[in-house]
Amino acid sequence: MTKSDQFDRELLQMFTQEVGERASDIEQALLAIEDAGEADEKLRLQEQLLRTVHSLKGAAGLLQVRGVEAICHWMEEILSIAMNAQLVLDRAKLDLLLSAADAIQDAGRLLEIGEIPSPAHGESVIDDLKSAVATGADGPSGKSNPRQTAQVPVRTGDTDGSMRVSADRLDALLYRSGELLSFNAVIRRHTEDAALLREQARKLRGMGSEPAALAADIESGLRQLATSLRRDMRLMQSAATALDHEVRHARTQPFVEACKGLDRVVRDMAVASGKSAELEIRGGEIEIDRSILSGLQDSLRHLVRNAVAHGIQSPEERRKAGKPERGRVLIAAAISGDRMQVRVEDDGRGLDVVRLSNAAGEHLKEAKDEAELLRRVFEPGVSTSATVTSLSGRGIGLDIVKRNVETLRGTAEVSQVSTGGAAFTLTLPLTLAMVRVLEVMAGEHVFTIDTASVQRVMRVHAQDFATSEGRDILSTPTGPMPFVDLADWLGVRSGRSDIGHAVPAVVLDAPGGPVAVLVDAVAGERELLARPLGPRLAKVRRYSAGMVLDDGRIALLLNVAALAEAAARVRSMDGARMPRPIPAARRKVLVVDDSKYVRTLVKLILEGAGYDVAMASNGREAWEQLLDEGADMVVADVDMPSMNGFELTEAIRRSERFTNTPVVLVTGREALEDKVRGLRAGANAYLRKDQFDAQDFLETMRRVV
Repeated sequence: MTKSDQFDRELLQMFTQEVGERASDIEQALLAIEDAGEADEKLRLQEQLLRTVHSLKGAAGLLQVRGVEAICHWMEEILSIAMNAQLVLDRAKLDLLLSAADAIQDAGRLLEIGEIPSPAHGESVIDDLKSAVATGADGPSGKSNPRQTAQVPVRTGDTDGSMRVSADRLDALLYRSGELLSFNAVIRRHTEDAALLREQARKLRGMGSEPAALAADIESGLRQLATSLRRDMRLMQSAATALDHEVRHARTQPFVEACKGLDRVVRDMAVASGKSAELEIRGGEIEIDRSILSGLQDSLRHLVRNAVAHGIQSPEERRKAGKPERGRVLIAAAISGDRMQVRVEDDGRGLDVVRLSNAAGEHLKEAKDEAELLRRVFEPGVSTSATVTSLSGRGIGLDIVKRNVETLRGTAEVSQVSTGGAAFTLTLPLTLAMVRVLEVMAGEHVFTIDTASVQRVMRVHAQDFATSEGRDILSTPTGPMPFVDLADWLGVRSGRSDIGHAVPAVVLDAPGGPVAVLVDAVAGERELLARPLGPRLAKVRRYSAGMVLDDGRIALLLNVAALAEAAARVRSMDGARMPRPIPAARRKVLVVDDSKYVRTLVKLILEGAGYDVAMASNGREAWEQLLDEGADMVVADVDMPSMNGFELTEAIRRSERFTNTPVVLVTGREALEDKVRGLRAGANAYLRKDQFDAQDFLETMRRVV
């Protein structure tokens, strides 16, 4: 690449960033003009907007992005005419300029994916802008007294000492700081080992005169080593904590950033439905993790749309109900302990429980059922809208909210507001990186649960199990509680050999009330680095993240919402009973994948179905294991280092010893030719990871044996 090419690429990256920022500034300025009361304030904002549009036009011209340059030119024409005549823009022109801002944002999205907008980009909007220029400025009603040019403040983002850092780089820094923190435990263990050796040397000194001097030297050296290690451990802990704090702070952004554009959503939806509504934001200054903030944006849009479409009534209805004609949607953020709560509330009609009951196919029996029924709004296909429109009625928005919030390891709840309206409360962790977790055992496997969701840990006995209304429950001092046996739910062999002994149970806070999770053992509590499972495991709802323990094992972070739903669904078939272990496995399966998270997940599924499982990280390692230890079946990824899945399959088929060994390829490749290649190589089945389903996978395993 030439220096000129590199320069042009850097300029284009800078312009792409500027287009997004300026388009947002333009939109916010237009909404502020619309909401401003005094004509002088409107004129001041119009002049500021003119400067912003002019700056973006110059940048677009420099990079020869002609579509954006043309849109800005005609926006500038309209604003210049209005400013020269000291006229306030009317609603029609504000709408037109908002459409132009949308076209600029569309151009920004094209630039982000590496496409240059065509010179004809936004052509229809440009035609409308030209027509508006041809008709002249607004009417005289908005005219005010001539005044001197207002001082337009410089954009603080350019001069406040800040700099742009890529999100990937911040993520990498955070992971490195987390790994540095984990070294603290390693040094502590080395310190303990040194102390133990010193004690052994002390005993050696008492065994006779000759080794006494040597033992004394060993003891002295180990004493110094232990002292140095303790000192270094404190220093490294201090440095790692400081680094971790700085990186976390660098990742945070004000909560109001997640609310950008929502005032536009409220405005446009209200206009489209003949309503009047405003947005209020509280707690916008609260600093939250960038990953949480970006994950919240889509959910907030759905909730705000839901509030305007379903909750806010028409001005006539609100007058009859004694409410202001203009409805209000409130978004409030607050910190509660080590969690964050976001409440989206409207002052409209509230949720129609009767219609919701009909939509869910259930009848409201008692008042206590209302809370459970309200939670049904999060289910796909359930809507309280009587008709399907472009704004609502399909019953998918709140389902998306629930899934998005669970991806962020949070929970979503809904309630009626006593004064009228509905409220949705999202409870989220403060960060998705370092998580305080409780380690629990199910069989031979370690799993983790976010301690923010843990209410308490207790032990339950056989007499504590009961049945109520066809549902297995635990009788506790605080009342009956639904439960789920973790080993049974995950399909792994339980490590409990004597069902007469007490069983550890972790009580979780859930939207529908506390639930108990029966485990084989509670291993302890610690802070671990949570790593995403990646897109290939995105559909596996039971787990939220993966964690690496000190000994190198993988511990999957359990999805608390999925656990709570499993406990609520459990029905007794033959009376409540202590869960029993699953019979031992018999067939041996070799699982081969370069992703340790995928290997761990497939291992859990297979062990739950009664298989013994061995694992390898690449084809070469798998082939060596086959030669040394053998296997009844092989489940392999395709894209791996050293030897890929196709090559491994071909090697197995060429071998006299393993030529009949079943091979199942599980891959992220979607092309038909890859599937054909896998089957020609000798694979018995070829499964795609983006369509992975545990039951289908196990059925395939049974079929190929």
